[in-house]
Amino acid sequence: MATTILKGFASIPADTFAPGPDSGQGISANGRTGLFPGQPVQGFSGVQFATPTTFWFMPDNGYGAKNNSADFLLRVYPVDPNFRGENGDGTVSINFDNLIQLADPHRRIPFEIVNDETSERLLTGADFDIEAFVIAKDGSLWFGEEFGPFVFNTNPTGEVLSAPVATPNYFNIPTLNGEAPLVIGHRGASGELPEHTIEAYRLAILRGADFIEPDLVSTKDGVLIARHEPTLGTTTDVANRPEFADRRRSGTIDGVLYENEFFASDFTLEEIKTLRAIMPQSYRTQVFNEVFEIPTLEDVINLVKQVEAETGKKIGIYPETKHPTYHDQLGLSLEEPLLETLERTGFTNPSRVFIQSFEVSNLKELNTKTDIPLVQLLDAFDVDYTTGSLLYQDANARPFDFTITADTRTYADLQTPAGLAEIATYADGIGPWKRMIVSVKNVDNNNDGQPDDLNNDGVINDADRITLEPSSLIGDAHQQGLFVHAYTFRNEDRFLASNYNNNPELEYRQFIQLGVDGFFTDFPGTGDLVRDQITGEFVRSPQNPEVLSKPEFNTLNGQTPLVLGHRGASGDRPEHTLTAYKKAIADGADFIEPDLVVTKDGVLIARHEPMLGVVQLNADGTIRRDANGNPVLNTTDTSTDVYLRPEFVDRLTVKRLDGNLVGGWFAEDFTLAEVKQLNAIERLPALRSTAFDQDGLKVPTLAEVIELVKQVEADTGRKIGIYPETKHPTFFLDQGFNTSQLLIDTLQSTSFTDPSRIFIQSFEVGNLKALNETIMPAADVDIPLIQLFGSAGRPYDFVVSGDTRTYTDLSTPTGLAEIATYAAGIGPNKQRIVPLSTVDRDNNGQADDLNGDSIISDGDRITGTPTTLIDDAHQAGLFVHVYTLRNEPFFLPTSYNGDPTAEYRQFIDLGVDGFFTDFSRTGRSVIVNDYLAGTGYANPNGNLNTPYLSDPNQPYYGDLIVANLNRSQGFEGIAINPDKSRIYPLLEGTVVGDPAGTLRIHEFDSSGSEFLGLLGYYKLDNPSNAIGDLAVVNENEYLVIERDNGQAAGAQFKKVFKLDFSKQDANGFVDKVEVANLLNIQDPNDLSGDGDTIYRMPFQTIEDLLVIDEKTILVANDNNYPFSVGRPPAIDNTEIVLLELDQPLNLDSRVGAAGFDREPAIAGSGGLTFGRSLLQNRGATVDSPLVRAISSSELLTTLSNVQTGSMTSANLLIA
Repeated sequence: MATTILKGFASIPADTFAPGPDSGQGISANGRTGLFPGQPVQGFSGVQFATPTTFWFMPDNGYGAKNNSADFLLRVYPVDPNFRGENGDGTVSINFDNLIQLADPHRRIPFEIVNDETSERLLTGADFDIEAFVIAKDGSLWFGEEFGPFVFNTNPTGEVLSAPVATPNYFNIPTLNGEAPLVIGHRGASGELPEHTIEAYRLAILRGADFIEPDLVSTKDGVLIARHEPTLGTTTDVANRPEFADRRRSGTIDGVLYENEFFASDFTLEEIKTLRAIMPQSYRTQVFNEVFEIPTLEDVINLVKQVEAETGKKIGIYPETKHPTYHDQLGLSLEEPLLETLERTGFTNPSRVFIQSFEVSNLKELNTKTDIPLVQLLDAFDVDYTTGSLLYQDANARPFDFTITADTRTYADLQTPAGLAEIATYADGIGPWKRMIVSVKNVDNNNDGQPDDLNNDGVINDADRITLEPSSLIGDAHQQGLFVHAYTFRNEDRFLASNYNNNPELEYRQFIQLGVDGFFTDFPGTGDLVRDQITGEFVRSPQNPEVLSKPEFNTLNGQTPLVLGHRGASGDRPEHTLTAYKKAIADGADFIEPDLVVTKDGVLIARHEPMLGVVQLNADGTIRRDANGNPVLNTTDTSTDVYLRPEFVDRLTVKRLDGNLVGGWFAEDFTLAEVKQLNAIERLPALRSTAFDQDGLKVPTLAEVIELVKQVEADTGRKIGIYPETKHPTFFLDQGFNTSQLLIDTLQSTSFTDPSRIFIQSFEVGNLKALNETIMPAADVDIPLIQLFGSAGRPYDFVVSGDTRTYTDLSTPTGLAEIATYAAGIGPNKQRIVPLSTVDRDNNGQADDLNGDSIISDGDRITGTPTTLIDDAHQAGLFVHVYTLRNEPFFLPTSYNGDPTAEYRQFIDLGVDGFFTDFSRTGRSVIVNDYLAGTGYANPNGNLNTPYLSDPNQPYYGDLIVANLNRSQGFEGIAINPDKSRIYPLLEGTVVGDPAGTLRIHEFDSSGSEFLGLLGYYKLDNPSNAIGDLAVVNENEYLVIERDNGQAAGAQFKKVFKLDFSKQDANGFVDKVEVANLLNIQDPNDLSGDGDTIYRMPFQTIEDLLVIDEKTILVANDNNYPFSVGRPPAIDNTEIVLLELDQPLNLDSRVGAAGFDREPAIAGSGGLTFGRSLLQNRGATVDSPLVRAISSSELLTTLSNVQTGSMTSANLLIA
């Protein structure tokens, strides 16, 4: 063991403050509470020579975090230790007049800093966490910091010279092509929504999937549909459909008997389209059951084409031909219709399609017919969990076509080098079960012969097992030129081996490190996040400005506009039904909107109008009837099948609704029980599909809508809001129903009064004022209210009261100011923000029918100049929630050229705080792809070994920027080589994807201000350790401090190692040799003054290291003022020590104090004076050899600069 001797000791008292603004707002620890008087001189994290015997010391960011160090100025201090043991008294002199203040007066930093708007732009600890610095050949300073992590440089006076340089992510993963693995949405985002549905596929794409996987089976009429199996019982609602009860039967697939099942081959496509998907796994949410259709392969292709048209993303598809032999036996071959569909839809780009199969012969056949890459899937029966060996038996022993042909080879045989070589003759890759790569086995720690229930949940599953050493399958496949796409990755604990600590991200990391070329996942968001962490362009900490960046919106609060499901997903399902609401939620709505009317027995139900069905009236107000005496239906306002119910024929009547005669069946004339007999239907059958009219969708109550969002929260954690509108309050009040009171009563009775999850809206004013002034205060609730604006006219309660003001009057600044006294926002018709007008290009006095549908609608109008309504409302402190954005050409102004996303973008850019839309899927897609993409996805805990962000209300989407380095683990050490041509920044923490305890050593060219690559890796003795500093010895050798995070008695590991960059092992780890143990330093003369002959540095952070000569190094601690207590009970001082090493270093002559005459010098605000005063304090004169001689040409240049005013005496450089 090396012997180290304390050679010099000096200390700076903890409570040392430099001139400057008071600092430490909100800081309190160990009897010290900010604000402190000036700037604490603390946290020394870097040191360099100022003269051969004096030093520049650099504090870090202040108080340890970005959010508490905005008042701590970043500086470098001139420090003169009077070392006890070197004829000194152990004190330290700090020349505050000559400190270097870091600043960015020339605005080189591209992101916002604390002092952004000041002229000096002084840098603070909330801008950068500087941890190390070096002095370049030209005298400039290069800093390594941790928030980026960045490397940046300043001139000798601390002014930033150029933009901080981001750290490239030099990842090295052994994929077949060296590129990032593919994220494949397994049956879509099947962990969140029912599998193999357009909604699941669309969500997978939003989450970041590169490919989506439709398993393909055939219908009776030979159409390929997306189902996991030819059986329908577990993935659709067919078992609940009495019309198909006679289709239930038993059948055999690949030798396996399925009893009492429904088979896709017994159903035509038309019949399949009447079925609805369900979630097959009981442990996943069932809330979206019976909502989504079963898609065809062509539907899936059309989806990815639509995504490409709207976003430019070229998503691929990854179809699997399910049970091809079985389908051949039925005469429903899969391969021909698959290729035909791809050809017909023009989707044959081999970079966007993979075809996979568990059988072999069909892939060999396809290989002769297409250039699309083929993938051989590999199956197994299970794992022998006692040993971890895979089991190949029964139907999962071998491909079924092998069974038919009596080929006895198993899937295990196909994984051998010989088997893989054969696969390579007809396929491009393999799709193995992940257990073929990393298997698991049970644990029996108590040796009772039974598997241990490690998580004590009473069930033995993968959560109770441990992983085994990886197999050679990936490497063997790559050796044959085959890529490897493993299946299936799932987030639930039951599927995660105990090694992964309930963190699914760790499983993805392992497989990516092993070299998988792609992975099938039920949760593509998790897969994409981890993939991007490992293969992203840059190394980023959780405090990185890009990770913390947010999209910029012109909303009132700067937040993302709300997606408001207008009557649910009313563009895709009959409005105001639980199915419509569920689809809106699945499609990304933040709120769902139930318009509220009241039943005869006083129950609030969700309908757009009081009429459940509407009939046409004659001019005299009587009901119009056809030749058979039947009422003529209004087919644009009828939302139930009440008109088909003879038992309710007597309820048809005419009423005056807000001054207008209306004929129909009115909700207030029906009890709730009677309303529940009706079925909801599509209100706009001429424009929208009526395919769901036969689904038996019921009219929901407000209480049922609330129960729905509660169920969604219970199952998924998502806190969906509701946005009820009180429809026609005056009309209902005249009939004895105070719908505002009923609304509040219902919210209270259902315990749903969180003001962040409810808005109440109305076109009238009086009921909103009553809610604000009496009804809500009496109920002790405070829910934000929204004043709706019609496109014309005035509130009906104004009409009744004789108030002549119109909605236009309410939209003036004066009107908005009044609204702000009782409401939180406004809900204007979109034409009040972007006016529309018709076109008369032929000057015939008639509006042109631009879309040729013989009807003049918004589709024939053009947009005008936006009004100031949004700005005016925001000026009054009001939200603006615009209505209604719709995708159909009938509603889309011609100015948008048929692109509904263009309308969304215009209103978002104008600053709406939310938008009502019949198509939440489009609104969410625009938000994600056009605004969130390229912004940050912040990790609040900063610990990337725990799940990145588990809040379902802050979901991950593809193209978000994520952190891949733990908090405060950036460039803790930075060294410059002897000739100052290269800088070596050393990370303190492990980048996601690197082996635990692996630190990257970068090579940086200071002259070109660019990273050149990785020099190698430093291996920590313990992955939980950290490094403190890096210092040069010679061209190849450097010293590093490695430490644990303990202090006082908890400090167990504080050492200095010598590294040799020229010596690296096969994994790139540089050679390291211990040269000093900082917890065991000989102090025979008690220089530390503690009465002990052993000096210890039991500080949490020791972050300053400098080579003085071949036998001496300088070490100092970062005292983390006022937090650290390494020598209790007092808080830590800053101890600066000289240590004599046991063995001499092979010191380069240009390094250390002796090499200082070759070093450039730096200056603060008075560098020359500082140098002279320091040297004279040391007994030297200005003519001392310690002062670097400058040539006559240098002197003349300097004097010339002084005379021209470009340099003052404060800028003169000293040695």
